[in-house]
Amino acid sequence: MDLIRKLGDIDTRWLYVLLIIVVFIPMIRPIGLPINVGAQTEKAFTLLEGLKAGDTVVFDFGYYVDGAPDVEPIAVALFDHLFSKDVKIVCASFKNHGPMIIDSLTAPYAAEGKVYGTDYVSLGFLAGGETALAAWAADVKKAFPTDWKGNSTAAMPILQGIETASDFDMFVFFTDDSAEVWVRQIAQYKVPLIAGLVTVTAPQAEPFLQSGQLSGLLAGLRGAAEYEIVRQKPGIAAAGMDAQSMAHLLLILFIIFGNVSYFSKRKGDGGKGAKQ
Repeated sequence: MDLIRKLGDIDTRWLYVLLIIVVFIPMIRPIGLPINVGAQTEKAFTLLEGLKAGDTVVFDFGYYVDGAPDVEPIAVALFDHLFSKDVKIVCASFKNHGPMIIDSLTAPYAAEGKVYGTDYVSLGFLAGGETALAAWAADVKKAFPTDWKGNSTAAMPILQGIETASDFDMFVFFTDDSAEVWVRQIAQYKVPLIAGLVTVTAPQAEPFLQSGQLSGLLAGLRGAAEYEIVRQKPGIAAAGMDAQSMAHLLLILFIIFGNVSYFSKRKGDGGKGAKQ
């Protein structure tokens, strides 16, 4: 009991140090805590796994850097999956942080030998929000006559035969906003549409999934971790979930020990603290 009382008097700075350690270790060496894979993730995986080598998929980046922690792990997991299947990826963005994000995510694959303009391309940023998305979906090369690097899109091997959004084999968007914009502008082209959303906006997209306007949905860090697990290739998302779970467990222990220590002191004082 004396030990419990002493724990209650510990300098809170040590608690923060312990929290940092508990979070840091799983990020370096994932523990592999079990994660149940949801039906939404299974459905999205099945659709993406069904793509064949040479198919062309859009990755639309609709988030800013500050929204990256919850949605970018989904993009990382999907890049790894599709590039491993030799699927071609056309990247675009309607938020001005997009080109920087795309360059960062594609750089490792360029180093591994993926050919720009053939295996993947970054079309860059197109201003105008939903209006720009609608224009691009209606005429890809007219909206983006050149890519982010200034190359003509008309001459690119990856875009041969691509005129509108309906010519792609799949359309995937990652956003920290609502899914409504993409549903309104892309669902009409009858191409499988998959959403990568931050956790807080995912419930709002459920009706689109039930209506069939969305073909698949991956939600936040948890969705990315589930995707890595179903692929049997745990990565940064699974490590992040380990760190999150360990941090939650530690906080619960802090609360338990704090309360036990408090009531132990009250009992030892004979309830004097309460009377005062």
